[in-house]
Amino acid sequence: MTVATKQARTHALELESDLDRYPEERGAILLEAAGEWERAGEFDRARGLLAAALVLGGDEASWARYRLASLCFQDGADEEARAHLQVLEQSAGDVAGPAGLVAELLEERGEHEAALSWFERALGPDLDAVAAAVYERDMPSFNDFPLYGRRRCRAVLGLPVDDLDRAADLAERHRVAFAARLRAAVTATAAPRPARLEMLVWPRAELEQAAQRWPAVFARTDNQAGVEHELRRQSVEQHLATVTLIVGTADGLSRYLECTGADVGQESTRLAYAEEARVRGETISWPPGRNQSCWCGSARKYKKCCGGPMPG
Repeated sequence: MTVATKQARTHALELESDLDRYPEERGAILLEAAGEWERAGEFDRARGLLAAALVLGGDEASWARYRLASLCFQDGADEEARAHLQVLEQSAGDVAGPAGLVAELLEERGEHEAALSWFERALGPDLDAVAAAVYERDMPSFNDFPLYGRRRCRAVLGLPVDDLDRAADLAERHRVAFAARLRAAVTATAAPRPARLEMLVWPRAELEQAAQRWPAVFARTDNQAGVEHELRRQSVEQHLATVTLIVGTADGLSRYLECTGADVGQESTRLAYAEEARVRGETISWPPGRNQSCWCGSARKYKKCCGGPMPG
C-alpha cells in the first residue's frame, strides 16, 4: 500500500466518523469520503457512500449520479452508466453543477452530440443572456468553460458557427488577453510576484438569502463543489499562485443597490458591487489552509469540506 493510498484511506475513515457529528453536512461528507475511497482504490466502498448520497436527494444526489456514472464507465458497465445519466437528465431539480462535468465525461468518450446537450444544460436555459453577459465584460469568468466545451462539440459535429460560439471566441480572447496582462505585470517587476485573480463568491447562507430576495438572478443551487472545481482548474491552467475571493453578502448587495439605483439583473452591476466589496476588504485568500475554515461558509475545516479531493 502506497503512502498516498494510506493517506486517502485514513482521510476517508475520518470523514465517515464526521457523519454523525455534522448531520447537516451529511451529503457533502458522503461525496468527499467516496472520493477518498476512490483514491484508495476501494471502489465498492465509494459506490456504497454514493448510493447513500442518492437517498438524500437534492444536489448531493445529482453529484452522486454523475460520480456513479463515471465509475460505471470506467468499469465498462456502459448500460448502468447511461441509466444514471438518464435519471439525472430527467431530474426536476437543478443539475447545473454536475452538468458541465457530465458533458466533459461524454466528450472524452467521443459522444459529442450528447456532450453538447449537457454543456448547454450547464449554461442554463437562457443562452442569449449567457452570450450577452460575455459582451458586457472584458475579463475571463469561471463560468466560461461550458462555453468552450459547447464550441468544441459543435465544431466536431460540423455545425455552423452561431452567436454563442462567437461569444465563446470572445471569452477566449478575454482569457488570453488577461493572461498576457498578468505575464506582463509579472515580468515588469524587479521581483516577480505570483499572479492573482479575483472572483466574487457567495457562501451558502448568503446565496440562500440572495435567492430569496432576487430569485430571477440567483438560483437556490449549492454549487460550491463546482466553484471549487473551477478554482482548481483555473489555478492550474493560468498558473495562479493564489486567488482572491470577494465574499458576497445579500445585505451588502442590497445596500449597494439602494445607494446606486443599479439593476441587479445586470452583470455589470454585480461586478461593480464586487469591486466595492474588494475595496472594503471583504475578501479571503484561496486556497485557505487545510485546517482553516472553508471559504464556502459551512463552518467545517477546508480539508474536510471543499478542500478534499475532487470527484473524478
